[in-house]
Amino acid sequence: MNNALTILWMVMGIAAGALLPLQNTVNTRLAKGLRSIALATGVSFAVGTIFLGLVLLALRQHLPWGATFAQQPAWIWLGGLFGVSFFTVNIVLMRYFGASITVVLAICGQVIGGLIIDVFGIFDVTRQSLSFGRLAGTALVVAGAILVNMTTRLHADAHADADDTARPRIAQRILLPVAGVLSGCLSAAQTTVNGRLGTVLGSPEAASFASFSVGVTCIALFLLVTIRSTHIPATAAALPWWAWAGGGVLGALYVLANAIDAPLLGTSLTVSVVLFGQIVGGLVIDHFGLLGLARRPVTTQRILGAALVLIGIVLTRFAL
Repeated sequence: MNNALTILWMVMGIAAGALLPLQNTVNTRLAKGLRSIALATGVSFAVGTIFLGLVLLALRQHLPWGATFAQQPAWIWLGGLFGVSFFTVNIVLMRYFGASITVVLAICGQVIGGLIIDVFGIFDVTRQSLSFGRLAGTALVVAGAILVNMTTRLHADAHADADDTARPRIAQRILLPVAGVLSGCLSAAQTTVNGRLGTVLGSPEAASFASFSVGVTCIALFLLVTIRSTHIPATAAALPWWAWAGGGVLGALYVLANAIDAPLLGTSLTVSVVLFGQIVGGLVIDHFGLLGLARRPVTTQRILGAALVLIGIVLTRFAL
């Protein structure tokens, strides 16, 4: 693949990453209206599944579903389960540690997981050598992500985190952060698995649809087991249309872009460029206060963090 195409796929990954903070904002609005994170996630996954299903119908592709089931390993269908697991662990971490630390743990897991997958050739990916340059690039991505998410949020979130989170026990202080990093690794695994499924099916759209279908099934089973009442609060009626549909569509586009990029760029680079897009999108949303959020002007520290992430991406891709 030539450099021009590489840059094109990287730009698409950055754009996909920029969708994530926007999706989180929309889903947060939906969760507030429904007064349930689980219900909001179920709605988001259901909308994403319908959206991708319509895309498949429009493309009229002939897909080898039967042969793929019969000939491919079982893990190739686990992308949706990995995604739901990532979401579930983040909910638990939010309760105990608040938003800032949860974001950093997830980012660290995503970057480290992507590097491990590429170096050891997990999920049958082409193995890539582990060099000092790639290690340095990974460290810069993690450091930049911490700088962006912690410098301006730490003081702003300190009181909220102290009020809204439970005090973890000593064992939980160790186990929960480890779970957060591992869940980030699962997110990187989801990117790889969906990319492989898209290659096998000859359709990243079909792979994304399969991932969302598995995810919405897992969430539906979770809701059946845990939800004691189907009462919908009156506040749901006041939600704008984009709160219902936006999160699912944005999530579907994000998963689709990852399914396209992963086989072409490798897991570690795909995760890194998506992370950079996530940071840029978050900076824009915060600075302008989009979708009714409180404004958080861009600071020098956050720009420096984004620059470190970009430098780390370059090292991850081009270092020997």
